[in-house]
Amino acid sequence: MMNTALALYQFWSGFELQAATVGTVPDDWKLPYITYSLVESEPLEPTTHYAQLWYRDTSNTELLAKVDQIKQAIGDGVVLECDGGYVVIRPSTPFVQLMVDEDPANRYAYFNMQLNCYHK
Repeated sequence: MMNTALALYQFWSGFELQAATVGTVPDDWKLPYITYSLVESEPLEPTTHYAQLWYRDTSNTELLAKVDQIKQAIGDGVVLECDGGYVVIRPSTPFVQLMVDEDPANRYAYFNMQLNCYHK
């Protein structure tokens, strides 16, 4: 699981924003940031993986620009190499949904994906 955790952290931290697994965001972090699920599939079996891109803004402009950057990085699927194997992230349907939090100034994009882990 450690290899999967490191691969996912490196990927989601690669968008010039802080990233953390869901439920572990430090209290002192300010938006924008990314949260993501930490899951590991059985070998050769898909599992659901999701991420949330959080912004505090009444406009969607910056949020949508970052969504496009992430969509481009994932494309039809992205392979994350890790010690002893690799992790594959593929888009699912719907791939991205824009959401509004209880506080209407907090907006987020919800990414729905499939994850496959291949470890030796």
